Amino acid sequence: MSKNIQFIDELCELMGDNFFQCDRYDQEELFEMQDSIANHIATNANNGLGLAKYMVDKFPNTFKTEKA
Repeated sequence: MSKNIQFIDELCELMGDNFFQCDRYDQEELFEMQDSIANHIATNANNGLGLAKYMVDKFPNTFKTEKA
């Protein structure tokens, strides 16, 4: 399994099947979901996964990038 496929599989698992079907989440549940998704993307981007880095670039108000 490629790293990109694994990244997407884990992202889908964090979102859950109801993500696109549910129009209301408890505020705490929503915060936990947002936090886990953002951490998943950031961790994989920091580990060099190109797909995650691409996603980080698409959300400049969410993720801050710095040159190391």
